[in-house]
Amino acid sequence: MREAIPTDMQLTITLHHLAEGASFSVIKYHWRLGKSTVAGIVYETCAAIWTELMPQYLTLPSTPDEWQAIGSR
Repeated sequence: MREAIPTDMQLTITLHHLAEGASFSVIKYHWRLGKSTVAGIVYETCAAIWTELMPQYLTLPSTPDEWQAIGSR
């Protein structure tokens, strides 16, 4: 079995994709990984970031008044 890709490298690959808009095909050559591996890393890392940060920064309104406030903006 191959050794797991370290989490710091996974985050770096994801940030490379997000910051530069680089395609998975370009990133695969830069990091010497398969295109499907790069895609899996990016999707998995983005999902983990979303899961951790969404409750802190993107809370949904919980009362009708909060919804009204958003609607009146």
